[in-house]
Amino acid sequence: MDSDQELKSLKRGLKAMTLINRAGSITISELSRHLDLPRTTSERVLMTLLSEGFVDRDPQTKRYFLTARVRALSHGFGDEGWIAHVATPLLFETTREIGWPLCIATPVGSYMSLRVTTDPATSLRLHRRHIGSEIAMTVSSSGITHLAFLEPEQQRIMLEILRASEDPAQIIGQDEARVMFAIRQAHEVGYSFGLDYGRERSVSVPIMAHGHVVAVLLMVFMAAGLGTERVVGEFVPRLQAMAREIERLAFVAEAAQVVI
Repeated sequence: MDSDQELKSLKRGLKAMTLINRAGSITISELSRHLDLPRTTSERVLMTLLSEGFVDRDPQTKRYFLTARVRALSHGFGDEGWIAHVATPLLFETTREIGWPLCIATPVGSYMSLRVTTDPATSLRLHRRHIGSEIAMTVSSSGITHLAFLEPEQQRIMLEILRASEDPAQIIGQDEARVMFAIRQAHEVGYSFGLDYGRERSVSVPIMAHGHVVAVLLMVFMAAGLGTERVVGEFVPRLQAMAREIERLAFVAEAAQVVI
């Protein structure tokens, strides 16, 4: 392989990692389409990254995701992204067991944005979400959970912003009593169903870092298929245990300062 070919291979590898970082995970076909490469070439790129430990592969969905080794490439790989990446294998594994989609969301302005979703691993006829999907903070279970575990001053400022929003999706934020009741309840019990009582619902728990909420773990389900009592009794404890495991994985790896 001459120097020009080596440079092209390096560029493809870097572009592949950039795409995976943005999407959370990717398949060979998706990489081939995004980079306009033959499928065989895309497969070699991912297999090279796999052999070097920069990506891992979910055997069921055949999706590739970044591993802890990527953190060693840059100190700018933020905590939120780090949590999402260490959580991805656990989320996909759990979705295969329970059958319901799992997501990790973080705040972006007055919305909660998905960083990871296991929708591709389910065959349910749910509204398909994708990385970057956003939902109003005052409505979603993830938004109420995030607000519930903010520091008091941060919470006060965020609620002021939400109450002043002219976005119709945030209109419920103007009902201060209702929102504050949901926030206090979420902080007390450690989870929230949010304020959206539609056919498709979600339940969320916080992911904490050094005493601060940094992300939210949520499970999406059909109201007709699962009652809230069953969700609270069977799934909320599992989500809370997963959140603690994600925190442990993130901080153990952070403390170890992954070495190439």
